[in-house]
Amino acid sequence: MDRPSLRRLFSACDVNKSGRIEYEDFTVVCRELGVPDTQVQTLFEKFGAFEDGYIDYRGFSSRFQEVSETLNLASFGAGSTQTPWEEFVDRIDVEFLLSESVREQLADLYQAIHSSANTTLLQAYEELVQSLISLSWENKLECEQLETSLKRAEEINNSQLAELEDDIQQHLAQAEERVRDEERKKMEGIIATMQRKHDDEVADLHATADRLLR
Repeated sequence: MDRPSLRRLFSACDVNKSGRIEYEDFTVVCRELGVPDTQVQTLFEKFGAFEDGYIDYRGFSSRFQEVSETLNLASFGAGSTQTPWEEFVDRIDVEFLLSESVREQLADLYQAIHSSANTTLLQAYEELVQSLISLSWENKLECEQLETSLKRAEEINNSQLAELEDDIQQHLAQAEERVRDEERKKMEGIIATMQRKHDDEVADLHATADRLLR
């Protein structure tokens, strides 16, 4: 299936017109196609649904062929007609990153300009929309790069923190060993002093006993 047709089909499955196929949208489509309820979740996951519970156009288009063997989606979008705005979106073949309210405002203004038959103004507006979409993608890429950089910095900080903790533990262990050695030497010195004192006292007693016996 060509890209414009995929776009139209994606738009037809996007029942809530949110720019992505929510699980509730997908359930509605499956029911209209007579898919058993027990298979809906499995088919939804086959489209690479996000954890948040939706399918974006990229996942829809990349896995359409695989899923269409089980789910006859082509028949669902066969009778759908496109507005001039939808035809324009299909023509530029992009995935919107803008909010639903902004997309609705863009679509309403596009319809109004298209109805006026002012081709110069319409062309300028189309270029403006494409620039806006391009800017939104650039912002997304910058955010992803920033997120990657922050994650890498966090990993480095965690690694350095772990190394610092290991170093502190080693220093503490060395300090404890030194304290134990010093305490042991001190005790050995005290014991040696007491032993010498004891030996001196015993020697004095022996000397005194010898004098008394003589």
